Amino acid sequence: TTRRDVTGAIIGMIGVGQDITDLRRLMEQEALLFQAQAANDAKSQFLATMSHEMRTPLNVILGMNDLIIETRLNSEQRTFAEQVKTSAESLLILINDILDLTKVEAGKLELVAVDFDIRQVMEDAIDSVAAKALGKGLEICSYIAPEIRTDVIGDPDRLRQILLNLLSNGIKFTKEGQVYLLIEEEEETASHHAFRFKVHDSGIGITADGQKKLFSRFSQVDSSTTRTYGGTGLGLAISKQFAELMDGTMGVQSEVGTGSNFWFTGVFKKILRPTNVFPVPMLLIPKVREGSPLTVLLKAENETLRLLLTRYLEALGIDAESVNSLPKAVHALESNPGKFDMLFFCPSMKAFDGAVSAPSSSVSDYGAKNDPTIRSSSIDLHHAMTVLKSRAHLWPKLETIIMCPIKCLSHASGYRDLHRCSILSRPVRLSALHDAVVACVMRIRNETPGCHSLAPKPAVLNQQTQDAEKPKGRSWRILVAISDMKQRMVLRAIIARQQLHGEQHQCVLAGSGKETIEKLVLEDAGWNHDCLIFDTNFKDHTQQDIVRYVRDREAQALFNKNKNTPLVLIAAI
Repeated sequence: TTRRDVTGAIIGMIGVGQDITDLRRLMEQEALLFQAQAANDAKSQFLATMSHEMRTPLNVILGMNDLIIETRLNSEQRTFAEQVKTSAESLLILINDILDLTKVEAGKLELVAVDFDIRQVMEDAIDSVAAKALGKGLEICSYIAPEIRTDVIGDPDRLRQILLNLLSNGIKFTKEGQVYLLIEEEEETASHHAFRFKVHDSGIGITADGQKKLFSRFSQVDSSTTRTYGGTGLGLAISKQFAELMDGTMGVQSEVGTGSNFWFTGVFKKILRPTNVFPVPMLLIPKVREGSPLTVLLKAENETLRLLLTRYLEALGIDAESVNSLPKAVHALESNPGKFDMLFFCPSMKAFDGAVSAPSSSVSDYGAKNDPTIRSSSIDLHHAMTVLKSRAHLWPKLETIIMCPIKCLSHASGYRDLHRCSILSRPVRLSALHDAVVACVMRIRNETPGCHSLAPKPAVLNQQTQDAEKPKGRSWRILVAISDMKQRMVLRAIIARQQLHGEQHQCVLAGSGKETIEKLVLEDAGWNHDCLIFDTNFKDHTQQDIVRYVRDREAQALFNKNKNTPLVLIAAI
């Protein structure tokens, strides 16, 4: 400001100076930060958009390739088609990982909260990777104590994604042995359940230095691992972030040459029930005789499989004894006539390395426990069943359940008609194990004098036997409403190849929301289509518009509400 004298003339000025170098530097840094954030957001948006755009043609490639594989191909053509499938699936996994990573970085990934069963998610994940594990000759199994309450509120899809990633890694880095999943209850409060998930493998193991960078993005143990086993190093980083979104964490214990134990924790809300409503307990197995439980002999070479199955059987109220070889099983049956009601026989994975061969000697050549022809390891299913058949007269009431690897069911198909013999696919679900044992117990009770007769209930052995027992029905008329023409064509071809009890489905196509509504006609007996499959990409109508249109019309109709049309929404996650 200026200084003036009494006449008003300027005689000087007063000024204050301040060094704003640091402030200017801070402003420049803030501007650069905004630019970096904008660039990062643009990158994330670009990757998300590209991932979605890449998945559309890739799904068409996978669908068309699957249709080609189902046709008659020579060995060379089938090899080429399988290579296309493997490469496309690997690319799809990479695209999905990148999409998940961009969502996490942008803070747009939110977990859903729905009711689900942790046991079902566990068994679904095991079934998804079972073929890959069994194809390498690995044993794969899972366990969660039957008495643990597993119905919770959370995000089952993200939980399944973590489990699949850890299980797939375990299978990839394991050449022989087993991969198994254990789930334990860690903590319980009035409103929440905390679980610990453990995936064990007997693979190559990880060094201490490798463990430090294992959960970093785009990082693997070393370059040789990448060259040998492939991968991008994204899966574990994303899985750990998913675990953290579940209020948990993730870690690993491993030693080189002995395998690895990956674990993570997750916290889920309880499904609150009224105080007068109690959960239905796991049904115990009915007793064969009053005062004595069912007695089972379990034969399984793999120690982990043997231990987990024994725990399941004991939890069902069954007295179980286990052995690790066929000679020991034969010896136990011969030394204790009438002691065992059932025999659980788990063929070794080594038995399916090649084709099932005929026995090298006649049935009479198989002796008791000292017979050297009864090999304790690598014995094939045919030899084992020959031994059991040759001694069937010694235990005529013994029920036998063959727990055959799901990929090798064709090897055991010849024994389906064998008296008192059932086939159960492996890895086994607890519900299927329970149903199979109950079916055997019912047969035993019906043949026991003085025992209350029970109507026999067939065991749920596998999906193929369930489908075979369903009554024949009419073909379905399905409306496929998908915006992308190529995806419509793939889905129509897939539906055309699926046969329901010998009758093909009829497929009608629509490419827009308006066309979908025009082709859905409500008649006196119901809609003119049995099922509607549609996606979320229509520009003229949202999926809510279509669902509201269908359900509102049904609410106003006079036909039986049980005839409401099933709606199947296809959406990218």
